[in-house]
Amino acid sequence: MKTFTRGLLAASCLMFASTSALAAAPAGINPRILGTRAIVACDAVEKSCGVASISFPAGISGLVPYGRPDVAVASMFYPSVDDAEAIIARTDAGDTAQAAIDYVFTVDPYADYRQLAAVKLNPDGTITVGQQTGAESASQRCAVKGANFVVQANNQTTATICAAMATGFQQAQGSLPQRLLASLKAGAAVGHDNNGERSGVIRVWSSENEAVFYTKVLADAVVHSSRNALKELDVEMNRYQAGVAAPYASDLISLDKETTKVVKRVLHKLGYYSGRMDATWNDAAEQALYDFNWNNLFFLKPTVVVNGQRKIDGPLVNFLRDGDLEAFAPASH
Repeated sequence: MKTFTRGLLAASCLMFASTSALAAAPAGINPRILGTRAIVACDAVEKSCGVASISFPAGISGLVPYGRPDVAVASMFYPSVDDAEAIIARTDAGDTAQAAIDYVFTVDPYADYRQLAAVKLNPDGTITVGQQTGAESASQRCAVKGANFVVQANNQTTATICAAMATGFQQAQGSLPQRLLASLKAGAAVGHDNNGERSGVIRVWSSENEAVFYTKVLADAVVHSSRNALKELDVEMNRYQAGVAAPYASDLISLDKETTKVVKRVLHKLGYYSGRMDATWNDAAEQALYDFNWNNLFFLKPTVVVNGQRKIDGPLVNFLRDGDLEAFAPASH
C-alpha cells in the first residue's frame, strides 16, 4: 500500500492527482473484514478528548484512534496514520476540524476509501467537529455530528446505528469515558458490524485530571478477538479508570443498599471486611474500603457525602463487581 511521507500533508506541500477517483483501492488489504463504528468527542469542562470504537478485526486500537487532550481523530475503513496526523497538524495551525478533514480529502489519492472524523477543543473552550466519508466506503455507512462529538460507521447491519449512538452519548451521565462507553452500548441495541464485533478500544486523553502529573491518558481499554468484546471493553475501561485516574464528581453514584452489598461482599472475600453483611454502610466498611484503596489503586477513592447522601465512585464499584478477585491485592493482617 502506498503511504504518505510523514509531515508533508501538514506542511500542505504534498502533491497528488487532482482527484481521488483516479486511485484504485490500496493493494494488499482485505476489504472483507473492514467495518467499524466509532464516536469521537471532547469535553470542554473536563478538558479531555477521546475515541471509542468497536469492530471485527483485532488491532483497531492501533488503527482507529489518534489524539491528545485537545483533539481526537477516528480514521476508519482504510485507516491512515498520515491522514490523522495531518488533521491534527492543520487544527494546530488554526483550521476547524471540518476544514482540516476537507483539506486532507483533497490531497489523499485514496480519499474515496477513507472515513474520517475529528473533534478539536480550542484553548478558549470552543469545540469544532468534522467528518467525511469516501464514496467507496462500505455499505450501511452513516455519520452524525453534534456540538462536541461525531459518530460514524460503515459496513453495519443498519445505518440507524449512528443516530442511536449519538442519542446514547447525549443522554449518558458521567465522565467522558463513561459516556463514550454508553454510546457504544446504545449502538449495540439496534445493530452491529456485519462481520460481528470482536475487538474494541476506548481511549481518552485529559489535561485536567489529577493523573496528568503521570499520564495524559485518562482511560485506556483494549479488547482483541473476543466474542464478548463490548462487555469486556466495559470491564477493562473501568479497571483502568478506577485504578489509574483520579475520580470525577460526575462519576459518583449513590451508595444505596444494593451497591453497599456488592462492595461489602468483595471486601469480605478479599479479607478487608469482617463485619455484618447487611445493606448498611458503617465505619468498618469505610476502613475496609480505604485499606483496599491503599493496596490497589493509584488514587484513594473513599466514599463522600454530597447534599446529605453518601456516594461512591462508579468506576470503582464496577471494578470491584466485575474484576478478577485473584488480581487484587488481598488484605494483609
